[in-house]
Amino acid sequence: MPTDYKSADFSQLYRQFKSSVGIDDLVSLHSLVEVGDDYLCFPDLGEHIDLLAKGCAVLEKRRDFLQVRQAEIAKLVERTADVSGLDGLVELHRRLNVVAIELFLKGVGVMEIHALITSYRHRLTEKVIALVSERLAPLPCDFTWFNMGSDGRREQTFFTDQDNALVYEIDGSPEIDRYFEGFAKEVVTALDQVGFALCTGNIMPSNPDWRGSLHEWHRKMDRIFHDQSQDNLLQVIILMDVAYSAGSVTLGQQMIDKVHQMIRDNFGALMVMARSAVLSNVALTMFNKLRLEKSGDHQGMFNVKLYGWAPLIMTARVFALKYGDTDTNTVVRIKNLEAQNHFDADLSRNLQKAYRILAHAKMVSQVEAIVTGRKYDYFLDPETLRGDGQAELRRALVSVEALQKLAYNSFFGSGGM
Repeated sequence: MPTDYKSADFSQLYRQFKSSVGIDDLVSLHSLVEVGDDYLCFPDLGEHIDLLAKGCAVLEKRRDFLQVRQAEIAKLVERTADVSGLDGLVELHRRLNVVAIELFLKGVGVMEIHALITSYRHRLTEKVIALVSERLAPLPCDFTWFNMGSDGRREQTFFTDQDNALVYEIDGSPEIDRYFEGFAKEVVTALDQVGFALCTGNIMPSNPDWRGSLHEWHRKMDRIFHDQSQDNLLQVIILMDVAYSAGSVTLGQQMIDKVHQMIRDNFGALMVMARSAVLSNVALTMFNKLRLEKSGDHQGMFNVKLYGWAPLIMTARVFALKYGDTDTNTVVRIKNLEAQNHFDADLSRNLQKAYRILAHAKMVSQVEAIVTGRKYDYFLDPETLRGDGQAELRRALVSVEALQKLAYNSFFGSGGM
């Protein structure tokens, strides 16, 4: 499997990464070019390379390294068009993942890694769907395949699983329903083979809850938005990050428009999501120390996703939905909220930095799992963070708590919930 990484591939690079060897060029970039903290958050690898090419001779080695890697990625992605079977996609996915991890360990920022991985995994998904569509041709009607979760937010990292949905055009036909049941199962199985692990929560179109005609989806959304049970609330939250992946763009946009119409028409569902967001625990004690596991297999560690990254994503999401922002990316949501004067400049800057720090910690925990050979479970030993990494992490969590307090006041007022 493409995510069955070999620790030997990265052990030496990771040792250098932990000791800060090989990343001093980022410090040089910061001092030579007046970009401030932006050097940590180029939107993609191309802009990073462009800046390095602007007369920074001391950084030529880094520029050359990144250009070689960029060309390698482009060639690997181009090869997806010529692949005729899943085995070829497995190897391409594996090689692309290895390059992505190497780039991270050489100091490439998390936003660039997100953009890179999300982009090539979209191409792989499109190819898998094209291969299955060809094998099951002819298609009886238009369909759209959607991504959700981190893929829907364009925030992919080194490990991935499937969070997908399927909508098709024709309603009320048992034959077409059966066709897309088989289609969905084939695509889900193929994606798993290529390296998109099966979702443990069964959020995949092989599950009838996550596929149907457009009209059936309308009926489903009417039910889940109006019956705010715990299971239905989870479906609502997941749908908030839905994004087009493959198939009919027109049909896909109709589905996305319906999702956003439902949230506008059901403010109560947004309030329930807001309550969940502001009550999510953050990994800080009352003295602003990291709250670590006190016993068990993860003693002395903290859960990056549960107590940091997820509360930030959830709270940014409810603010974006409240003010009608349809973008799904967390950092873009924060920037848009600033542009609309819902967040002041300092809060926006602190939250963007908090996101990068927490995403970086998540990626470090993934690499740590790879090089130690343990199963990845979102837990991180704070001692693995370089330099003042622990202090930065605490500051990031303080910013998340500040966002939660703002959400509490914005949604529920000072009188409490």
